[in-house]
Amino acid sequence: MHQLKLSDSLTLPVDAVTQTFAILAKRGAGKTYTAAVLAEELLKARQQVLIIDPTGASWGLRSAADGKAPGFPIVVIGGDHGDLPLEENAGEALAAAAVGKFSAIIDLSAFRKGQTVRFVTGFFEALYRLNREPCHLIVDEADTFAPQRLFGDEARMCGALEDVVKKGRIRGLGCTLITQRPAVLNKNVLTQVESLFAMRLTHPRDIGAIREWVGVHSTEEEAAAVVASLPSLPTGEAWFWSPGWMQTLRRIEIRRRETFDSSATPKAGERRKNPKHLAPVDLNALGDQIRQAADQARQNDPRELRRQLTSARAEIATLQKAKPAAAPAKETRVEVPVIRPAELKCLEVILTRIGQRVTDARDLAEKLSAAGESLKAAIGQGRSSGPAVDPQSPIDRRDKPHAPQPAGHAARTRATEPHPRAAGQPAIGGGLRRMMIALAQRPAGLSDRQLAVRACLAAAGGSFGTYLGRGRSQGWIAGERERLTITPEGLTALGTFEPLPTGPALLEFWIGELGTNGGCSRMLRALVRRYPESVTKSDLGAAADVSTDGGSFGTYLGKLRSLELVTGKSELRASDELFE
Repeated sequence: MHQLKLSDSLTLPVDAVTQTFAILAKRGAGKTYTAAVLAEELLKARQQVLIIDPTGASWGLRSAADGKAPGFPIVVIGGDHGDLPLEENAGEALAAAAVGKFSAIIDLSAFRKGQTVRFVTGFFEALYRLNREPCHLIVDEADTFAPQRLFGDEARMCGALEDVVKKGRIRGLGCTLITQRPAVLNKNVLTQVESLFAMRLTHPRDIGAIREWVGVHSTEEEAAAVVASLPSLPTGEAWFWSPGWMQTLRRIEIRRRETFDSSATPKAGERRKNPKHLAPVDLNALGDQIRQAADQARQNDPRELRRQLTSARAEIATLQKAKPAAAPAKETRVEVPVIRPAELKCLEVILTRIGQRVTDARDLAEKLSAAGESLKAAIGQGRSSGPAVDPQSPIDRRDKPHAPQPAGHAARTRATEPHPRAAGQPAIGGGLRRMMIALAQRPAGLSDRQLAVRACLAAAGGSFGTYLGRGRSQGWIAGERERLTITPEGLTALGTFEPLPTGPALLEFWIGELGTNGGCSRMLRALVRRYPESVTKSDLGAAADVSTDGGSFGTYLGKLRSLELVTGKSELRASDELFE
């Protein structure tokens, strides 16, 4: 098995990919250089690496050290050397596209602070929710994303990174935090790292942060020796401290980089030569997916629509205030256009977009109205021919109708929960009700993936998180995402309910939702027939009559993955939740 050689005296096992590290050093001591060596070793071991780069210093991994040969085929997104542009609203979409698929350097150097916060918050949250394969996240200038003092949206951003560091290993996530100011790095994040690279530090508060970390894991003599040497450590040397995982404390000299040192500080009077050869990357496999997700997020962003509307109003007001031309001596009627043709065209485009949003909203209202009429008819039919149905049953939902049930299913599963809703208790509908019903059917609890599949939602989607947040805030749902349960108060608020489909009925529901004769449905059926065995992509395409050479296969597979109905990377298998 490949070993990660960071120096002549330190070799790490490949399972470092799921470990947590901190590289602490003042500017110019070699912290980014050390992280690049770690990334080289992980990439040589064919492990996925994602780098959050706020300074634009990591792109050199694409070229050999002398710039005359290619380096690693790691895609660069954003910045001056990006293969693709980076959109501030694409954090969640980029994480979803990258999970289990490709390594990437995400260059944030062109972003302002607010844009950075929006992007990385969505990226960290989605990466933690979706990842299940070994992946190492390297975060440079980590104190930017997890500061000790939090303001506004920074609290959510810091919490998202804390989840990755604290609980990411169970989801296959490892992390390396890099900072030149350990004193201002959030202590809830710093204290969770398992191994430390301590390089040259001179500020008393930063050295104090090191002393606080190592004091818990060593003797006073060891801690004193390390702390005393920090101000004078040569560039490129570090103390490696791994009290639990490697059970070692040693002073090391980081090996030389094998790739181009794009983080080197330019020297006065020297013209920097960029490498001539970069490793190629297959942009066709990921470019359109990322661009489309970013464009959709930007077009639907209410702030962007408000900005366009405000700009249009201001321009119209300015034009209307313009002084009219002086009337000629002889009274003559002259038509003067208030708005020039180019300006009119711009306004037409903006108003067309706004009109489309209004049309979409009207269509949605009509669909909701039709669903309401269908619901009333279904309730009326149930009252006339069978037991009463709670109007807040799972068929009352905003996003899609309840699955068609097999013959006799309703008679077998309809049950009255012995927790009637208290008087004055608010009614619970939509996705939250389905989630609570699923939890009521499994008192021992469900993971977020199990719950999402049973409640006909996507665990990675925004709706799932919104419903879960409301359930927690009301005291109806308890536990972490690894095990969620319904509380006694939740059972009372839920009241009478009709159980959701499970087992074969749940499987038939999802196949119906995907389209009985569609490619997505055929792929799921093929995976179900082979369960619990896994199949290759080529075998799946042949079994489902979907060509793996076209874009449709990737689209169908992406949808199944987003709904968490399929697991695996090179070999695929139907989700276990469909067979309980």
